[in-house]
Amino acid sequence: MNLLLTGGTGFIGTHLVKALAVKHNVHILLRSNLNVVLPENVHSFLFSNNINELNEYIIKNEIEGVVHLATLFVAQHQPEDIKDLILSNIYLGTAILEALKGSKVKWFLNTGTIWQNYRPNCRRYHPTNLYAATKQAFIDMAAYYVETSRLKFVTLKLSDTFGDGDTRRKLFTILKEASTTGETIQMSPGEQYIDILHIQDVVSGFMHLIQLLNDNIKLGNEYVLAARQRYTLKEIAALFEKVSGKKITINWGGRPYRQREIMQPWKKGKILPYWQASLSLEEGIALYLKTK
Repeated sequence: MNLLLTGGTGFIGTHLVKALAVKHNVHILLRSNLNVVLPENVHSFLFSNNINELNEYIIKNEIEGVVHLATLFVAQHQPEDIKDLILSNIYLGTAILEALKGSKVKWFLNTGTIWQNYRPNCRRYHPTNLYAATKQAFIDMAAYYVETSRLKFVTLKLSDTFGDGDTRRKLFTILKEASTTGETIQMSPGEQYIDILHIQDVVSGFMHLIQLLNDNIKLGNEYVLAARQRYTLKEIAALFEKVSGKKITINWGGRPYRQREIMQPWKKGKILPYWQASLSLEEGIALYLKTK
């Protein structure tokens, strides 16, 4: 199957591309001429905001499915971030949908976030921050294209992720670094619960949903991937120490909670059918620590 993937050079994307390339003909959309080494037989298209050119590429290469991973994450935005958030999280996806006209694309797999649902026990949309608002805004834009075509549009919402090759300044990167340097980490009080998945389970979720879409299984419009168990930040740090065998010095309360900190992850999302995380958090940490 011919697939077009955005965000293919990011953390999740690099892992997913490798998995998809085993059975599918993968094309990666790039926004800039990055000096990246792609897996064998993976193609790339440099999108220069020419939607007609992208449309021609999609039709010529008989693209049948789109996986949209590209995003700009900003936890607490500044005024100068607004334009880039809109261009990355709303414009890009909308441009791709426009470029699908007249093509053989049957489905569009969008990546969302549980940050679109700040209130844990409410099914309705409540954005945690402006980033989450832009992710929801794209879904609203996509509704027009779904209404005016036969395109199947499904959003897979993610929580936190970690694993090998993750260069983001995220929790496990910081913990691993501190376990080596011995430096003190300034943390919030640490009572917030976190839903976090190893990249192996994230990729398996995407692969499973792509298979369901290819098999034309009747699906809803939105699903989530969730870990086996949710832990507080303090519990995660303790588990990391246990698995690594190294003491980490943390100043709990050394920094305040973020504005609209998610203390309890969203509980009302529908888990992707016939899928569950294969790794416990402890197993995921052990696997993560084996990588360089």
